[in-house]
Formats: sequence, structure tokens, C-alpha cells
Amino acid sequence: RDLSTSTLPRVSVEILDPQHEASGCRRIGFEDSMQLMFRRGGFSVLVKRVAKYEVIQDDEATVIAAPGPETLFPRALLHTSAIAHVVTSKFALGVPHYRLEQDLADQGVSLDRGTMSRYAEHAGSTLGATIVHAMWQDALAHAQVISTDATGALIQPAKLKDGRPQACKKGHFFTAVVDCDAILFAYTEAHTSAFVQSLFGSFRGYLQADASSVYDILEHGQPKDSEDGVRLVGCFAHCRRYFFEAAICRYPAGLQGLLRIRAIYAADRVLRRAPADERKALRAQHVQPLVDDFFAWVHATKAVTPGRNLATKALGYATNQEAELRRILESGDLPLDNTRAERALRKIVVGRKNWMFYGSDTHAEAAAAIFSVIASCRLHGLDPFQYLEDVLRVLPYWPSNRYLELAPKHWRTTRSRLRPEELAAPLSA
Repeated sequence: RDLSTSTLPRVSVEILDPQHEASGCRRIGFEDSMQLMFRRGGFSVLVKRVAKYEVIQDDEATVIAAPGPETLFPRALLHTSAIAHVVTSKFALGVPHYRLEQDLADQGVSLDRGTMSRYAEHAGSTLGATIVHAMWQDALAHAQVISTDATGALIQPAKLKDGRPQACKKGHFFTAVVDCDAILFAYTEAHTSAFVQSLFGSFRGYLQADASSVYDILEHGQPKDSEDGVRLVGCFAHCRRYFFEAAICRYPAGLQGLLRIRAIYAADRVLRRAPADERKALRAQHVQPLVDDFFAWVHATKAVTPGRNLATKALGYATNQEAELRRILESGDLPLDNTRAERALRKIVVGRKNWMFYGSDTHAEAAAAIFSVIASCRLHGLDPFQYLEDVLRVLPYWPSNRYLELAPKHWRTTRSRLRPEELAAPLSA
């Protein structure tokens, strides 16, 4: 932790007190501290020089230091830029900490993986309790369509009382692609209906998901006082996969199902260029007849297809999901499939291969918040590193009832209202 011995370039910043400077108080020196700072192109040592003043109070001289800017990481070894670099390297590029530790050592930076993990958990937990929480609340209150899916991940449990390690347990990451506004993640220890109810129970809109039974509680759960609740939407891509498996095993029904689903996709693809207010009527005119023909063929073919095989499995899936699959005709904004949620989960899958497990449930929850921020930055064309560096500095000053303004969707507007000279400086208030 002794950065004074480092050979990295130094960037010096003097923190002065404008009131004491203007009143003519004698500056008697500086109190120096150092942080590891990152700028694209390399690391440097930020030397914070806090001015000390001789102030006369009650006819006695006393020493007062200039107040420093507020920070989420008091007395930290790492500057917010270095924290943003560590976080984006792992969660945006998929570089595990042990590889990043080797790369930093080659650059003359001695930073162990345990320290990086602690900073990542601190940053993720803070973002999750502030910005990401506000994004979830806004999505559940105002979104029209949410596409969701889930995947597993290994979690390293705590050691036993006698110090012996335990085998890794399985946790689950849920994703939610919210209209064109955000991509959110949530971690849970168990893939259950209870968690789905707690996550999406207050949502009043279209929830597109696979045919997993954990989502049924949202639409077919406890009786409601009104019918204004979640409406589950099916996924034609999942339906197509079953027919594809039957087709490659030379079942005629599999090939016929693929051709019919392809015709539905082809007709809908043309409608994407139509205005949003006309899309529903055009779907009813061009897509609904193909959907009706598809399900009429499914029912007729299922009645004459005996046995238990891949063909009957595909036909059974289409029959069981007919109501959910037909729901895409209710709105022109509904996509035919849930593949955008599956694409969002690719970062989780890449991480599962690169670092194998998460250190704890708390670390996984923090990782879900970081994944949410980075994926939403990509969605809106923001640089995740620059966004995180700015937001981690702004967050200590921000009112708690306005965290949504710091979300990637609104960040360009919010940043334009901030002082550019303070954003450009390594430290500012």
C-alpha cells in the first residue's frame, strides 16, 4: 500500500479552501496522501495535497485543513478511476481478477485480487442500493414489456466451523430487458416462484419469458381483486427449437413446423418498419392468419401423431403455450421471441466460464448490480468506464430521491447539467 515507493508517474492536485484563501489566512503547508489512478494509457499516482491554514480563533492560533471532496471510498488506496477500470475489466470484458493482477504487475502496479474483489463488492453494493434499485422501481411502475430469463452460477459458501471448505452451491441470475430503456439483473439463491413473485409481483404489463413454471404464479396465482396484473407472453424461438430438434431427426412434423414458424417471422419482419400505432392492425391483418393456421395444424397433427418422441414433444409444447404465444397479437410492441433476454445473459455465461464461481451471495448481488449498469450503458451507447468513473464521484452528493437521474438512460442529460471543469479534474466537489 506504500505508493511513495512506486515508479509510476505522479499527478499532483492541491485542495484549497476558498474562504481561507480569500480571508488572507496564512497557508502553512500541505498534508499529502496518495491514490492509484487510471487513465486510458496507463496508471499514475494521484498525490492529494490538502492545504493547512493557520487560523486565529479566540486570540489563539490553530491549524485547520481544507475540506476534501466527499467520496464513497474514504481513505481508499484506489481512486474512483482505478475502481472503474477494475470493475469494467472484469464485468464488461470478462477478465478475472487473477489475470488482471498479472497484467497490472507487468505495468508496475502491485494490486492483489483480494483488494480488487473488496472494491468491486463495495462499488456493486452501493450501485445496487441506489441507482439500480431506482431503475428496478421505475421499470416495474412504467414499463410496457419486460423480457426475462435466468441462468445458474456457482457460489462459494463459507467454510465450516472447523475450517474445512464446502462444495460450491448453485445460485441464479435473472435478467430483465425493459422496453428499450434498461437491462437489469437480479441474483437469487433459489430459482423459485416465491422469488419471481417478489421480483415481478408489482409489475402491470407484458412479461415475456420461457415456459418455466416459476412464472405461472404471476398470472395464475392467488385470486386478485381485479384482472389488472402481469400478462405472460410466450416465446416463438423456444417453440421453434423443439421443432428443429424433431426436424434434424427426420420427423416430418418437425420440418413442417419450422416452415410455418419461419413464415410467421418473415411476415412480422416486414412490419418492424411500420409506425408503432399501426403495427397492431398490420399484425392482425398479416401475421394473425399465419398464427391461426399454425395452431390449427398443430392440433390436427398432434391428434394423429402417436407415441412419445421429439415430434410429439414439439407439438405438445406449442399446444400448452398457445395462449401465451398468441398474446403477441395483442400489441405491436411485443417481440415474437425472448432472445433479447437470452443475449443479455451471455455476460453471465462468459463470467461463469472465466472465473468459475462468485465468492459469496453478497458478491453475486453486487455483481448483478454492476452487470445491470454496464449492460444498460451498452444499450444507450455509453462508455461503461467513463460512466462509472463519473457516477462514483457524483453519487455522494446526489439526493436520494433522484437516483434515477443517474441511470444510463438519463445520464447524458444529467451530465450536461454538471460543471465540466469539475468533471475534468481528478478530484472535485
